[in-house]
Amino acid sequence: MAEAGPELLGVHDAQASAPYRPRVVDDVLEDALGADRPLVVVVGDRLAGSSRALHRALRRMLGDRLLLPVTDPHAVDLAALVGTARTIATRARPVVIAADDAPPALLDQVDDAVLGALGGGVRLVLTTRRTFLGASLAAPTRARLEAAGVEMPAGRPIGEDVRPVARARAVLDPVGWSSRVPLGLLRAAVDWERLGVPLPLTPALLAEVAPLSLAAVGAPPTDPGELRRTVRDLLRADHGGLRVLRAVPGARGRTRLAADRLFSHLADGDTGGWAVSEDLARDLWHRLGTEDRARVARVALARGEGQVALWLATQVPPDDFEPEVLYRLGVTLAERSAAYTPEPGRWDGGALRWLTAALDRADADLVPRAHRAILAVESRREARAALPTVRLPVDDAREGHPRLSPLRRDRACPRAGPRAPASGRRA
Repeated sequence: MAEAGPELLGVHDAQASAPYRPRVVDDVLEDALGADRPLVVVVGDRLAGSSRALHRALRRMLGDRLLLPVTDPHAVDLAALVGTARTIATRARPVVIAADDAPPALLDQVDDAVLGALGGGVRLVLTTRRTFLGASLAAPTRARLEAAGVEMPAGRPIGEDVRPVARARAVLDPVGWSSRVPLGLLRAAVDWERLGVPLPLTPALLAEVAPLSLAAVGAPPTDPGELRRTVRDLLRADHGGLRVLRAVPGARGRTRLAADRLFSHLADGDTGGWAVSEDLARDLWHRLGTEDRARVARVALARGEGQVALWLATQVPPDDFEPEVLYRLGVTLAERSAAYTPEPGRWDGGALRWLTAALDRADADLVPRAHRAILAVESRREARAALPTVRLPVDDAREGHPRLSPLRRDRACPRAGPRAPASGRRA
């Protein structure tokens, strides 16, 4: 560990070798590592300095241990990796397993069996985002992770002081590009990273999904060959010391692309930021399996991307979600259903299905909230049903008598506008 470079812990920028700026959390982190705790989880926002703080603390406190870095946290089999580390520890010396930016797919695996296999010369150290930890993991898993957590300071991240933020803002400004195709590719990679999509973003895959972002930046349609060439150019280009994309070795020899973390931090900001594309969510619906879609939907909810979460959760069985997630999906869909025009309430049935599924498994805290949400939707539906209706003369002529009767809803309110996702299984 004493000889491990910062890139093995996820520090890839040019400032990795710059003088370290000490913080109060350093003492907390060193105490946690010095206390021989089998699991340590460093939690922070983007650019909070989690990766570099952990690298420094590990070198200071556990420099004589062997480091076993997780190269692809989305695809790792954590139990198998811990077994490998135990074998190494028995034959050589104690081992530290380290994973940077651990996504829900890895966090979900921290169960009692994995914790029981730690110790005896094997320790697991993770960094993760607050949105990943807040992505409504199963309650026992979340309790384990929070008990082992070390919180990085909230507020203005230290990365804004040591990274080239002004240069990154200039890269994200469409005015600075002679062609906006590279900017569209960059935004697609940033959205992929913000959602924590478990598929490795290969150059070919980035070229496939990039057209979803090109229109958003005003770039013209571009053929796949040109997109692949532009990806290669971005990997080689150096924008004043700032690498827009980098290639990261992954599991089984697969190389994945990652955008500089500065861009995802700025994309979530108020100035020059943007929401994750719903078009990307629709595309991911076809690319991901049910379990992975459920994980990404949780991340989208934790980020406040409700519509993206609804797209990804479409046709995911309710049993794949925790009650709190079901409740939030139902509330989000009910709000969008009430505001939909020209047919307010169009998706109330789907909202009620999510809310009812949440109520079936709710704990004491969630039951009253789910009841209130269900009653609100039902009251709105009853109020619409009680509204007076209008009958058109053409209806009387078609039926051959002048008697007035309520106009059928499908005549008065034709289905129009973009189709939005409903919940539950397809009928």
